[in-house]
Amino acid sequence: MEELARSVDRAKWGGAHSMIFASTSLGFFIWGLESELGILYYVTLHSLAFLVAFYAMDFVGDLLVPRLSDTRLARKGAFYLTMTLMGVGLTVLAVDLAVTRGVGPAALPTAIAGAFVAKIGIEGDVPVSLSFLAENTPAADREFSLIMAPNFNNLGSAVGAVIAMVTYYLTNSTMYMALSVAAAAIAALAVLAAVRVSMPESVRWLLARGFRERAEGEARRLAAEARAGFEPREVTPTVGLLGRYAFLVALGVSQYITFGLMAFVIAAFYYQSQPLVLAWITFVATMGASVAAVPAYLLAKRMDSRDFALLSYLGGLVTMIPIVLFVLYFPTDMALFYALLFVNMVFSEFSWAVRTVLEPMLFPTEVRATMIGLVRAVPMAVYDVSSYLTSSFTELQFVWYNAAFWALGAAATAVWRLVGYDVRGALLESASRRPGLRGLPSPSAAPA
Repeated sequence: MEELARSVDRAKWGGAHSMIFASTSLGFFIWGLESELGILYYVTLHSLAFLVAFYAMDFVGDLLVPRLSDTRLARKGAFYLTMTLMGVGLTVLAVDLAVTRGVGPAALPTAIAGAFVAKIGIEGDVPVSLSFLAENTPAADREFSLIMAPNFNNLGSAVGAVIAMVTYYLTNSTMYMALSVAAAAIAALAVLAAVRVSMPESVRWLLARGFRERAEGEARRLAAEARAGFEPREVTPTVGLLGRYAFLVALGVSQYITFGLMAFVIAAFYYQSQPLVLAWITFVATMGASVAAVPAYLLAKRMDSRDFALLSYLGGLVTMIPIVLFVLYFPTDMALFYALLFVNMVFSEFSWAVRTVLEPMLFPTEVRATMIGLVRAVPMAVYDVSSYLTSSFTELQFVWYNAAFWALGAAATAVWRLVGYDVRGALLESASRRPGLRGLPSPSAAPA
């Protein structure tokens, strides 16, 4: 069994890998559009209740869909579920806004209902996508796929911001801004559905569930040709699963809160009366993260993953200092704020890259999506609380709050540098096994 999995890690990149990369990238792109959509609905409905409910719904997707993926649905089956939920929810959101125009007693509850369904699908898609990429991408290309595919989340938010700005310029309406981004998300979902029909299933999931014959068939698609001169590394885990989980939760809380607050929430709270400024803040933030994906990949490929993690979170903390000084001394100089935000978001992308590589690498196949979902559920819950809590903050309190979460991530990566282990180019089974164990786990019984 380990030899079959190793053949996938040794493989040369081919057409099946491109299909997997395109499929997951489109899913992340829709997530980016949805992130922009949430803020636009907030300013259209003028409801903090919608914003809090909007982010609370991520928690359900993180807990439900990944577990179903690990135990019953596999990776492709989970994708069919998430796409269905996305389609229904996004359609309800768009129709609600088109009919109610954001006013009347039905507007808010219908929007919350649509967001509930859509966000279970969108957020549930993320742990499954990260698992799918890690399990089926050649080890030599794993950093590329796990950093560049999730970066389409940033690109989706940037595109959503541009669509919103152009729409507002033409219509002078926040309602049409939201409706145009919802329409773009539905169009992207149609493309995603067409791509996902023909992609392979996860070889490692099939092996873990005992479907060896099917696994061999999929492996022929993914490992038709071996990469010359490459052999995935064997690594020795030095931290147990509980320690890995705690470490990744700290990283997740730090990175997710700091990105969301600075890319979206600060715009919604302090600039909602200026829709174009709101969209510009989102655009600058997500473009800063987007362009940082290439250097993030190059650094992750060359550096010890522990060093890259420490650099990323420490850099985010340091770049918050001039933002605090901006709020204190230059609060009206928006050009300066955009520049400082752009630099801070570069390190946010570095930190996101650390997470997207480590989360699927540190957990075994049979629980990989579930554990990633459990990791992500914690920052989602903290983010929801933060959105409510910071609504009463001054802007200075807001940026100090953000800096405190960067400090949490920097402290966690410093500890990991001392006790953790490097996962670059590692055989997935080697990096994810429990300390003291060797080889793949025994296959569990096939689902009924």
